Amino acid sequence: MVLLAYLPEIAAFVLLMAMATQVPQIGAILILLELGLVGLLFIFRTTAFIDVVKRWWWLLLMPLIATLSGLWSDVPMISFRYGAQYLFTCVVGVLIACTMSPRRYIATLMVALFVFCLLCIAYGRQGTSADGMVLIGLTGSKNQMAYAAQVLLMAALAVLLMRNMAAPLRGIAFLSLPLCLYLLAGTNSATAVLMAFGSSAVLLGLWWSQRLPPGGRLGALIGTAVIFSPLTLLIPEAIEFTNHFVFDTLGKDPTLTGRTILWAHADALIAERPLLGYGYQAIWMGESSETIGLKRLVDIEDGRQFHFHHAFRIIAVDTGLFGLLAFSGALVAVGWAGLKQLLLRPAVETSFFFLLFTLMVMRGFTDAIIGPFSVHTLLFFGACVYAFWKLEPAAEQAMQPAPRARRRRGPATPAY
Repeated sequence: MVLLAYLPEIAAFVLLMAMATQVPQIGAILILLELGLVGLLFIFRTTAFIDVVKRWWWLLLMPLIATLSGLWSDVPMISFRYGAQYLFTCVVGVLIACTMSPRRYIATLMVALFVFCLLCIAYGRQGTSADGMVLIGLTGSKNQMAYAAQVLLMAALAVLLMRNMAAPLRGIAFLSLPLCLYLLAGTNSATAVLMAFGSSAVLLGLWWSQRLPPGGRLGALIGTAVIFSPLTLLIPEAIEFTNHFVFDTLGKDPTLTGRTILWAHADALIAERPLLGYGYQAIWMGESSETIGLKRLVDIEDGRQFHFHHAFRIIAVDTGLFGLLAFSGALVAVGWAGLKQLLLRPAVETSFFFLLFTLMVMRGFTDAIIGPFSVHTLLFFGACVYAFWKLEPAAEQAMQPAPRARRRRGPATPAY
């Protein structure tokens, strides 16, 4: 069947949209839909599940520790429940990447986000911001809406830069550009605007660097470092300018909207239980004095959607140094593999995911980057998997357009 041949793309398309949607009224329906799609992948792509366990177990070690943290958590059932959801989402992120080439993933991601952003505009839900009400659509906040536009802009640019892409996909990519500009301007998220245009410029630079041999790329990197090394003397002035730009020009709160206060409390909690932590989600959803104090501090009643706005501190509080070392070790391995790939075997596809991975790690110092039933988790683990992608000659040949006679008969597998 044709649908079975395109099952990974169909599943990825729906999963990306479903996990980007944060509308409580349909939350249970979306979760059932996600479970059903993963079940279909398990039936028809069983070897991919085996590959996830055999090859990528080390990448899933931290969410596994989060699930097992119910053994020492003050609220074991909560840690087991939400840890299992967390692990499930991480496995799905790895699984999707194992069933598709990075080229197909980017195309599917672009189409999914394009449709998702249009649905957000049609839904019309608005949320508060410092400048008044702004569009949040099907997402939960203006930052999430802006992030969807940012990733869509990167994906559309990558599709335009990749060779031999189908005309309909290029058409969607062209239409995505003004749509992204409209959403970025309408959400009033200065950080998203800077990251969107900065990442696009870097992606164009990496695309141009593909013309250089590996030695040339490494030489250019070293030469750039040597040329700009004297600028390290200007670091104090640069810090002062950055603070002026962030706090005065952009109007950011010096406490980063209370983040520094939360970080101080997180550090105190980590110092009390440094090795294993308190258990996944135990601090925000438990009944301890620490939980009550934190909820009163941030003036919330339900801690399910709240966190410390710092990925590494979140992990350290929940799973201690045990989980933090597992997560940090995976980041180092992925970062090193992605950098080698960037220097030795560059391609638009892999450059896109390395850039996406880098941006998410940078965001990890001011926000949570992965969590249960989150589209960020899918993208993060997909980027991690593709850092180890090796394009074989046979796979490269399969990406070329089929001969005209064969296209009339219909391809045995999807090709675009």
